[in-house]
Amino acid sequence: MKTIIFLFSILLTVAVMAQKNIHIGISESDLQSEFSNLEKSTYENSATYTRPDTLYGLDSKWGYRFEKNSLNWIYFMRYDSELNEANFNKHLEACEKLIKDYTKKYGAPDSLINGEKVFKDPYTERHWGYDVLEARWYDADGMKIKIRFTFMGGKGEYNFLLTIDIFDKTYSYF
Repeated sequence: MKTIIFLFSILLTVAVMAQKNIHIGISESDLQSEFSNLEKSTYENSATYTRPDTLYGLDSKWGYRFEKNSLNWIYFMRYDSELNEANFNKHLEACEKLIKDYTKKYGAPDSLINGEKVFKDPYTERHWGYDVLEARWYDADGMKIKIRFTFMGGKGEYNFLLTIDIFDKTYSYF
């Protein structure tokens, strides 16, 4: 029984621990020393590294953007166009678990927005998408963190979107 409880505890902190020693302000070489499976792209004066990961059954990529060799944005974005109630609930459950993980590490979020937590099929009940759940921390060890699940929609295209965004606490567009 102790083994099961221990394994469950490990799974609860999967998203936070997936970042290991990664935090805003580290150098590109520090990131490269933590992960061996990084892909790099550049745009103007910034470099972005990505690596695949799966959080609570949802696969996507972590992104790490650098400007002047300093990490200034960490993100995880999961777009999904498979629209059904089971998939909606899978994304909602993952978002709730991520919020619980980050709460365990950084304390209660400064802002928690509960939106519409019920799947509405846009092809039978017309809508433009809606917010489902969002949590924000405004100073979590010097970082701003936002975890969000939203049902995006418009012009006949719909997606579930689950994101984690981490910025320096001075980032003004948060």
